[in-house]
Amino acid sequence: MITFIVHLRVNPEDASAFEALMSHVAAMTHEHEPGVAYYEFAKSVDEPDTYVIVEVYQNVEVHAAHMASAWVRESLPVSARLIQGRPHIRQYVRPGSDPVRRRIFPVPQP
Repeated sequence: MITFIVHLRVNPEDASAFEALMSHVAAMTHEHEPGVAYYEFAKSVDEPDTYVIVEVYQNVEVHAAHMASAWVRESLPVSARLIQGRPHIRQYVRPGSDPVRRRIFPVPQP
């Protein structure tokens, strides 16, 4: 199992758009990706512009398929414009599992 925990900050004026985008990605992931054990996002109670995304994949192949899906490919450049800076991404693996070696997150364009 591979787990990603992503913390990011969203511009306050973009919160609704970000939440709608993430709700769409989560729904598509739940509906079309049985190898994704968990995929959800939440908003911080203490820091209203901060969100967390928790993703759990069975293996690197499932993660690669997720990243190649249309909804993820289309969402990444949009989400990059809605957040402040780069996301803080941490990867955790069950002992004996292979980690994801390559992660891509687009840099927002001015």
